[in-house]
Amino acid sequence: MTSLDIVCLPALAPAELLGLQLHFLDAVASGESAPVLLLYQIQGKVISIGGYQLYDGPAARGEITAYRRLTGGRTINHGAGWLGCSLIAPSRTGLLEQRDAQLKPEQVMNRYVRGAMAGLRALGLDCFYPGRDAITCNRREVALCTFEENADRALLFELFIAAERGLDSLPLDTESFDPGGMLTCPMYTAGTATTLAQELGRAVGFTELTDRLTAGYGSAFGAIRRRDLTRAETAAADARRPALAQWLCSRKPEPALNLAARAAIQLGFMEAHLAASGERIERIAFNGDFIANSPGLAQFKHSLAGQRLDLMTLTAVVVRTYGDGSNFILGCGDPGNLASLILKAS
Repeated sequence: MTSLDIVCLPALAPAELLGLQLHFLDAVASGESAPVLLLYQIQGKVISIGGYQLYDGPAARGEITAYRRLTGGRTINHGAGWLGCSLIAPSRTGLLEQRDAQLKPEQVMNRYVRGAMAGLRALGLDCFYPGRDAITCNRREVALCTFEENADRALLFELFIAAERGLDSLPLDTESFDPGGMLTCPMYTAGTATTLAQELGRAVGFTELTDRLTAGYGSAFGAIRRRDLTRAETAAADARRPALAQWLCSRKPEPALNLAARAAIQLGFMEAHLAASGERIERIAFNGDFIANSPGLAQFKHSLAGQRLDLMTLTAVVVRTYGDGSNFILGCGDPGNLASLILKAS
């Protein structure tokens, strides 16, 4: 197995995080860098928007700021009181043993939460990964995960752990930040969400938690090395930041896509917005809480252009894009649901 570098960053800004993720996705894919796990905290109240959610508003409102992740999935309020984990590997199997050489997309999060689970259990947390995108304690969500694969097939796996502030505060944060209701989130309560502090009966500091996670990922992947960022890495990450200036509002409503449909999915909601000419698709976009690789979604949208709006044709495009597992779109259930959603929009 390949060794893993671990970098701890106790005070990281969202723009710095995105710059580091983009840098390491390229550096790890090219072999310039070993796979890396960033363990970090973001200060203040922050909402992170999934990469495929619609948003066209301010970056800050009141005391809450927002940023858009490179990964898909749900809205998360992982600012102060949370710990973030970003693991970058050259591929979905780049840190795994040979038995996982044919790892399916729906198995990726199962494999990469294991190091964190080992660390959390060493703290005394009775936690489980029941599937989908959450780690739970007594059926209450204490952490969320998601992932992306870029055009080079490099993996970005993200995990967000509620240390002292949890998902039960997300509905109020979302309402305060987005009173227009463009963003959606489940109605979390104290009965459906929890924190490490609540479960353990004490606060867990950054150093203790990162030490446990480091040991946990060491038990999962073998050779690890704790280190600091180099000046070159910090400069390379900073150089990415100007290109991210418009990233937050990079997915906004398009009036030209005047046909739309929405469906509940396992992770929240998914929408299809399209323009059609007669019985054929001119252009289409998908938005929502699903988890997908961005190159695969771009390929899917391109393949749908010009296709007839009938179930057999649309299902065939879904299977061509996602059937062999090289691309993925998770949280939607059966692939036929995508074809049905498109037809519903038309």
